[in-house]
Amino acid sequence: MKRLICLLFPLMLLLTGCSGIASRNNILSLLSSPKLSQRESRIITAINQHLGQDIVLKYPKKGENISPIQFADLNSDGTEEAVVLYSAENTGSNVRMAVLTQNDEEWSVFFDKEGYGSEVYKISFEKLTGKPDKQIVTGYTFSDSSEKITTVYFTDKLNISAENTYACQDYVIHDITGDGYGDILLAGINAENQRTQLKILSAHYSDYLTSIATKQISVKNATVTGIAFSKSDLAQGEVILLDYSDSYRRVYTEAIRLEGYNIESILSPDVVQKIWDENYSLNSRDIDEDGYYETPTIIDDGNPYTFNLKQMEWTCFLLEEPVRKYYGICESDSGLFFPLPYEWQGLITLANGEEGEWGVIRTSSGRPLVNFSLIPAGGALNTGSEIIVGKGTIQVKVLFAQEVTREQRRYIISGMTYIK
Repeated sequence: MKRLICLLFPLMLLLTGCSGIASRNNILSLLSSPKLSQRESRIITAINQHLGQDIVLKYPKKGENISPIQFADLNSDGTEEAVVLYSAENTGSNVRMAVLTQNDEEWSVFFDKEGYGSEVYKISFEKLTGKPDKQIVTGYTFSDSSEKITTVYFTDKLNISAENTYACQDYVIHDITGDGYGDILLAGINAENQRTQLKILSAHYSDYLTSIATKQISVKNATVTGIAFSKSDLAQGEVILLDYSDSYRRVYTEAIRLEGYNIESILSPDVVQKIWDENYSLNSRDIDEDGYYETPTIIDDGNPYTFNLKQMEWTCFLLEEPVRKYYGICESDSGLFFPLPYEWQGLITLANGEEGEWGVIRTSSGRPLVNFSLIPAGGALNTGSEIIVGKGTIQVKVLFAQEVTREQRRYIISGMTYIK
């Protein structure tokens, strides 16, 4: 294929083996274990002595804090407890969780129990009831992360008094009822040829965590890939935005809200659908950070040779009338989206160059308007007229034709988004 520009850049180093961008877990596995602080070392020593053997720390796969040693004031007395996620040779294949208290500089284990999976999905410390103690919410999973076991550990003056366990695809914690305490939204297991059930667990009407509302997703074999809370003009307060897919590669977006004991749909899944073939999810997000979530859709340009290049738009369907926020180009292998000027739509063609290169061509003249090149690890950053932009572990050289205005260039590079 005709090259888009005269420069050739090698393919980015494949840290993940396929995507060119290292995930957080892959990075952790490539790095040596971080050096423990003196406080953390004492905590590990206390667990080793408690078990009579050495432990291996387990990192959560997701969440705001992926440390295997977490600190939280569970009983609101002003002193932090330590919560440790670990495995050990003689304790089975599942993750274990230990909770420790501190006396002067010494730590002691007062709770230690086997979890419900070989990996940790995420962990958080939540106020789910009106009682002073926080709850420990731990999501366990397995090597393929296909199923999660969500466990809520109830604390009462530092005693783990009870635990509730739920199997699910995913869960989020948010104050859905508006009472100032967290609620749990669960997306149930994707049983074959069955409909996934959504469930809201809350202590809003009692001191106990119970199911206060349920709803079945209308699509069979739905895999929930995204759960978000967004502003909306279609209902008072926030709405719950769900992204899910079926076994035919169709991706749906639906908005729901809690009304009393019922979950009501306010944006039907028939409104937003698309086909997505990649091995990662295409989810809604607040792409312009205004509190309203936008949903990506694919524009079919009829080009069969650029399966990795897609014209894409991001539209907010939660307004009285849908509003398109961005139009642009998505390179699905790398998971990068760049906005393009609206006036270019219908006048451009997308084309691949050498490996790690793609570009936008003016159809009428066949001349490139913009070329994008992934920068390999250790590659040269500046060779002249290119602009370098980056997100996390990835960097891209962007070369513009002279006819692209300064305002257009700024618009394109400032809107770079990583969608994986």
